[in-house]
Amino acid sequence: MTKIAAYSPFRVSFGGGGTDINPFCETYGGAVVNTAIDRGVTLIYTPDEYELEISSRDFLRSVIIGKENEEDDVLHKMSMLFQGRGIDHGRIAINAGVPPGSGLGSSSALVTAVLALIYRIKGVMNDPWQIAREAFQIERDYFGVTLGKQDPFAVSLGGFKFMEFKSGKETIDRMTESAGFIKELEKRTLLVYTGKTRESSQVLREQVERSKKGSQEVVSNLLKMRDLAYEMRSAAKDNDLDRFTGAINEGWTLKKKLGKNVSNDKIDSIIKTASENGAAGVRLMGGGGEGFILAISKKNQLETLQKSLMDISSFVVRVSFEQGGTRTFEPA
Repeated sequence: MTKIAAYSPFRVSFGGGGTDINPFCETYGGAVVNTAIDRGVTLIYTPDEYELEISSRDFLRSVIIGKENEEDDVLHKMSMLFQGRGIDHGRIAINAGVPPGSGLGSSSALVTAVLALIYRIKGVMNDPWQIAREAFQIERDYFGVTLGKQDPFAVSLGGFKFMEFKSGKETIDRMTESAGFIKELEKRTLLVYTGKTRESSQVLREQVERSKKGSQEVVSNLLKMRDLAYEMRSAAKDNDLDRFTGAINEGWTLKKKLGKNVSNDKIDSIIKTASENGAAGVRLMGGGGEGFILAISKKNQLETLQKSLMDISSFVVRVSFEQGGTRTFEPA
């Protein structure tokens, strides 16, 4: 067997994130707008006769099957996942385009890539919908991650899309009639690193607990955030970027009300700077706390916006939207 690689893109969520998390999602239904982007995680499997080794450049860690490890260690649990599927020899190298805990769906990208790689090694065909469903269950039940349903579907399926989660089913609208709008949005998109990452589960648990207790404030805000996702789909189909970015800002205002740790002074400062230097829409990605901030520039303001943000962040990048989702291939 030759080397095999698996790749999953990261995702940017424009609106609706949080409405895809139970118990709200199963009670009221969720809706999100997101896109895969041209940064992601790559796994490369090299077969050999030795016990399976998994290494991660991002964690600066490696584990080997058969050597005692801490049970809660991510790489150890991942090695057990491979071993449980009959893959116990060779070596796997993990490389990601951003730090873990960045708010770009990196954990789902990793798990979907792992599953795709396992199926490719085993010679089993599987479709991206099934990989997404299985990845969601593994993250939630095996790794103990508190997450929304959008992440594994966003990265496994790829592309720009509106997604609904209702009555236990997932549906998507790729809005192919809005190709011009999507291209213009792509040309105005920046990601700004706050300087730190965080475990999103810790921030999201507060929302989940308040939702379980029937907090009317949480439910009301989540319903408004879900409605904004529908508004974003409508704006995209009407080619109305002002409405779309306005919904991004409104969604961020609502998001901050879901928990006390969603934002902080550093995030507020970056968002304020962006708003004052050409951003039409700006919000933090993911559950909250740290990670990447999404900034959509006003027309002809991208360069000005990027340069102003580089004065307060060491990593401010333009991104392209990725049509493809999780996939495997033979590396050169």
